[in-house]
Amino acid sequence: MSETYVTMKIREAMAQAQGSRAQAQRILMAWALADEQLMRGLCKPFLKGITGAAIERAYRGGPALSSMTPAAAPSGGAGGGTSRRAPAPQRLTQAQLDAIVARMGGTRLANQPPILNGAPPPKSEGTVKQAASVKALAAAFHRKKF
Repeated sequence: MSETYVTMKIREAMAQAQGSRAQAQRILMAWALADEQLMRGLCKPFLKGITGAAIERAYRGGPALSSMTPAAAPSGGAGGGTSRRAPAPQRLTQAQLDAIVARMGGTRLANQPPILNGAPPPKSEGTVKQAASVKALAAAFHRKKF
C-alpha cells in the first residue's frame, strides 16, 4: 500500500511541476516533511545505507545524529545538508615532538639515526668490515663459472 501511495504522490508532484524534475523534487520534499507516511515510503529502500552512514560517522567521531536538533540541523533547504569532512591531521613541529618524547622518558636527537626495534645503531668500525665482506661475496658470485 505504501508503494502505491508513494508512486501516486511522485506522479502528482511531476504533474504539478509540469515536467521540471527539479521542481517536482522540491514539491515532493516539502510534502514528505509534512507527511510521515510519504517520508517513510521514500526512505525505506535507502534505510540500510542511511543507518550505515550514521553508524560510520559516529564511529569516526563525527557529528552524532542524535545531537542534531531541528535548530542545529544544517540549513540548505529541505533535506539538502552538506557533507563535512574530518579536519586534516596536523603535523607536529620538532619542538612538540621533543616535548612528547621527553614526557615519555626518552630523548630524541635530530642528528642521530632512529633506533629500530630497540637495537642500538651499528658501530662505524664494524660497518667498514661488513661492507668489504659483502663486496667480496658479491664479486665471488659474479665471476664466470667454467
